[in-house]
Amino acid sequence: MIHNGTNYTLVDLFSGAGGFLIGFTRAGFRVLLSTDIDEDCAKVHHVNMPDIPFLRSNVYDVDEEILSKYINEEVDVLVGGPPCQGFSTIGARASSNKEIRNRKDPRNNLFKQYIRILNFIKPKFFLMENVKGLLTREKGAIFKEIQNAFNATGYDFNYVVLNAADYGVPQIRERVFFFGNRVREKMRPPAPEYGESRKPYTTVLGAIGDLADNKKPVYNHVPLKHGETNIRRYSLIPEGGRMPEDKLPPELYRKNFGNTFKRLDRNKPSLTMVPGHNAFPIHPWLNRSLTVREAARIQTFPDDFVLMGARQKQCMQVGNAVPPLLSYVWAMHIKQYLDIYYNGQE
Repeated sequence: MIHNGTNYTLVDLFSGAGGFLIGFTRAGFRVLLSTDIDEDCAKVHHVNMPDIPFLRSNVYDVDEEILSKYINEEVDVLVGGPPCQGFSTIGARASSNKEIRNRKDPRNNLFKQYIRILNFIKPKFFLMENVKGLLTREKGAIFKEIQNAFNATGYDFNYVVLNAADYGVPQIRERVFFFGNRVREKMRPPAPEYGESRKPYTTVLGAIGDLADNKKPVYNHVPLKHGETNIRRYSLIPEGGRMPEDKLPPELYRKNFGNTFKRLDRNKPSLTMVPGHNAFPIHPWLNRSLTVREAARIQTFPDDFVLMGARQKQCMQVGNAVPPLLSYVWAMHIKQYLDIYYNGQE
């Protein structure tokens, strides 16, 4: 079969707000199926990507009969990011009890559903994203289990930790990507283009500077109404710094100042956008946290892409997503290998 690049097919599991989808469809991939269990993510898909086949379902219920209704041709690429909070190291303290609780977290076994579907639909290439902490949890036992499970499929298996800032995303965001294929291509990860001795990093100022005084309506650009106490706290945080806890007056002190009490530096990439309870880091020069739209800009979502649901759900949609720009880099990279494969079949 000869492809012109727009015929390459994609299946997307654990789609969330569609970070993988935005990048791969921009690269010309045709989506056969996208699926997620979350109600608000389903609304996001129907509003922003109404032409993409979407199934709202628990992945455990996505069986061969259901898959066959959507997929009746060869699949070129399977992507997905199984929910990763069970693996995350953010906010976690190293303790045996914590490790045990994380091991029992059902989200830690969703990668097995990814592999189950991989075995059924047999895509030529696969790509799976997760948090970097997965590699070291339980002294590497979870990673070894994942590695063994992929090796048992017969696919070539590789993994790499990428920093999104190295690919043009205005954000320091390290994630592990598992990738491989069954067509005997010796696949390498995409080469970084930004950083030391390369292009300058994309900055927070370049990403969101125009939104600070924007008077035109922009989707999801609604500042939180902070209380006077927090505004006073924010005013004490230097640009690029965190709350000076040892210099606070007694009335402003509290325990556990976390990532939401760190101010971004306008001239650097952002801190990692993570799902939170209605709050992102502090704006570089305004005494408020980022809006959902500003966080979405930092994640490289387009402005016409609407996040849905309560603000907390919007924050989760943004923070959990693969940055669409990094997804596009992967899509174009895999596309090159597909071109090589199909040209060799002529």
